[in-house]
Amino acid sequence: MSAYWLALVPLLPLLSALAIGALQFGGALSGDAGEKVTARLALLGIGAATLLVLALAWNAWPAGLDAQAYGDWLRLGKISIGLELAGDRFRLAVAGVFGILLWVALRFSVNYMHREAGFHRFFFLLSLFAAAMLLLVLAGNALLTFVGWELAGLCSYLLIGYAYDRPIATANALRVFVTNRIGDAGFVLAIGLSLAWLESCDWRTINDGAADLEKGDALLLATCFALAASVKSAQFPFTFWLGRAMEGPTPSSAIFYGGVMTHAGVFLLIQLQPLFEQASQAMALLIEVGALTALYGYWVGLSQTDIKSSQIFAAAVQLGLMFVECGLGWWTLASWHLLAHAVVRCYLLLSAPSILQATACRPTAPVPAWLARRRWAFWCRCSAAGWNRRWSGCSSSRCGACPRI
Repeated sequence: MSAYWLALVPLLPLLSALAIGALQFGGALSGDAGEKVTARLALLGIGAATLLVLALAWNAWPAGLDAQAYGDWLRLGKISIGLELAGDRFRLAVAGVFGILLWVALRFSVNYMHREAGFHRFFFLLSLFAAAMLLLVLAGNALLTFVGWELAGLCSYLLIGYAYDRPIATANALRVFVTNRIGDAGFVLAIGLSLAWLESCDWRTINDGAADLEKGDALLLATCFALAASVKSAQFPFTFWLGRAMEGPTPSSAIFYGGVMTHAGVFLLIQLQPLFEQASQAMALLIEVGALTALYGYWVGLSQTDIKSSQIFAAAVQLGLMFVECGLGWWTLASWHLLAHAVVRCYLLLSAPSILQATACRPTAPVPAWLARRRWAFWCRCSAAGWNRRWSGCSSSRCGACPRI
């Protein structure tokens, strides 16, 4: 019976998204009059899914749920790819936390997005994103995870370009979308290698079969997954796309890049722990990439004068530290760090507008004098990051694209 309840977790927000889309397409939802219906449908879907996953976690704790199969997706010779969901302790915990954060962001958006021209479109995309992330977390094989992975990326693209009448919004959305395709290529290659070497892309089979792979094969497979995780979690040298993503509305920035989606890469690494433990070089790579990301995020964060950009580069620092923890084999610490950071960063980004109002838009404190004199350290490309040439982080006289502070 638990198999059917588990399948409802990603299905409920998907049904909400389809209902909102169908009603708006049919002309039943439009303008201020339809906002209550849209909001209630979205909140009902993600709220019911969250309560359901929390109930499943309560009943199945601490053993978790076994993998649940719902039929075959593809069968070709010895290769069989099923429609499977898994509910072990870590997956249920992550799904529960993500579900709560998604509901909070949706509830916040009811008032924040009131009378916005794209109100119904926003709630449709956020509901679709909720379904994608819950599918990503609970999927029992790499191919089903990839479906959620891609659907979440599509929602990200559409919400970064939410104000599609602004050229910089659409340009940033496109650049973020294209950059993430690099990680997707690594994910697809990893799925292909799993099917070729292990004749399966089930997560359990990949982890169990990692010990039987040759060292070079295990390293290549782990590196492909690490590439996918690095791009999704904005690790160096792909960190720049995080700043561009801030062009979207604050609630979507909070839930996508502060609370949920950027942690998908770390989640992928943690659930592939046995594979990475068979590839020490891949774990060393995680340490190097994570450390570079943390240093880069800290350094760039020093020059930011916009609250959202400051928060997002602080998030990059924490994501880098999670990669370092995974590379050092501190998997439990990385798991707790993921959950705690998702909650804190989502709250900080959601509270950003209130902080701006409370501080009457007072500028942030300047950097120390010794650092301000080293203008070479603040070179930037001000067409980047959804900065819209108003985040005056660059104080270099050689950079003509951005204004002086």
